[in-house]
Amino acid sequence: MGARKYIGRLQELPTPFYFYDMDLLRSTLATAVSEASRYGYRIHYALKANFDPRIVETIRQAGLGADCVSGNEVRAAIEAGFPAEGIVFAGVGKTDREIEYALGQDIFSFNCESLHELQVINEIAGRMGKKARIALRINPDVDPKTHRYITTGKADNKFGISYDEIDAAIASLEKLANLEIVGLHFHIGSQIRDMQVFETFSKRVFDIKEWFREKGIVLKHLNMGGGLGIDYDDPDREPMPDFETYFDIFHRNLKIDE
Repeated sequence: MGARKYIGRLQELPTPFYFYDMDLLRSTLATAVSEASRYGYRIHYALKANFDPRIVETIRQAGLGADCVSGNEVRAAIEAGFPAEGIVFAGVGKTDREIEYALGQDIFSFNCESLHELQVINEIAGRMGKKARIALRINPDVDPKTHRYITTGKADNKFGISYDEIDAAIASLEKLANLEIVGLHFHIGSQIRDMQVFETFSKRVFDIKEWFREKGIVLKHLNMGGGLGIDYDDPDREPMPDFETYFDIFHRNLKIDE
């Protein structure tokens, strides 16, 4: 159901006005969850994209987890009914209060962006008598072939732990008794329409995962971030991304069953 058929009606409404096709949203969610479930993957919705209550409730009912980048987003996810074990907390600017709240809710994982952040979460967790589950955000140095302002996974981007910091991160984890590393987190950007980008990305992540395995660190979770793009010039031509190809790429290249 495309948006064009509604244009006449929308012209009668005052602006600003946001139109959401809930039937298309539900269909997209059902397809995405179905394709992800074929491989045992779980999708987390980036709450920053849209936190309209009806949309968030529809997404929660579809069985998605929540990806949050602020303490208020963690709180919003909890209050919207997302189970704590399905919430991950990313972002470079976590405050002590936000970390305390998330630890108190026993969320699944903190996606950590720096060595300093590991130390801060460890200190707060120790003070609260908690064990914080964390995932290291690694910068994979992959070009997503999208706009440079929404690129997050190249070597010159500010996000994540770079290759030359990984050894120091592992060494610090051995000394931080209040942290439990459960996985790795990656994010390469938004509005990605070239599926070859995900081929390169997944192969790079496989190499990084194997590098950790060689160090004696077997990780159960890989958090793969990156936004599938839409055709802004003709959004009705392909109203739903090719989830089948998308998840198949990760399944083939990550080799998580081996």
